[in-house]
Amino acid sequence: MRFPFFRSQGCQCSSFQAIDMQRESIETRIRKTKPILKTLILLAEDERFALKLLRCSSCGQYWQTGREWNFENREYAFQVPEITLEEWYKEKYTQPASWMIYSVMMRNYFDQNIFEESENPCRVEGCLSQAVKFSGVCQQHHIEQLQRVGLLPNKPSGRLFAPYL
Repeated sequence: MRFPFFRSQGCQCSSFQAIDMQRESIETRIRKTKPILKTLILLAEDERFALKLLRCSSCGQYWQTGREWNFENREYAFQVPEITLEEWYKEKYTQPASWMIYSVMMRNYFDQNIFEESENPCRVEGCLSQAVKFSGVCQQHHIEQLQRVGLLPNKPSGRLFAPYL
């Protein structure tokens, strides 16, 4: 079910930009979320993950809330593309704070490690890349192995959307 587009009647949705991938930007949005939520209509809620899908009654803009452990599980709201409730329940939008945390952790890993290609091919069947030195696999497969055993974070789950692609 899709909701009709509503004409803007003085809402402030357009004054909120996408959240930058910086801790300060997310903290600022956390502080502004309570007033934002007062102007929105709740469309759906996922109690398991404490996420909400909302819509502005004036302009029709869709919003989702997020929470991250690294931000003390405090709620923040961010704008998302229109979506049916059925699709949202299948897959929520990826939270910007999740991407920020993942990016910082991965950047730290890459800053501390050098990946120099060896003369050997990657041992993963079908991979045409060169293995990195001191590993039998290419950089991509090396990182995937570390993610599988929990030594590096996995990419955030959820539906990707602009500008967080």
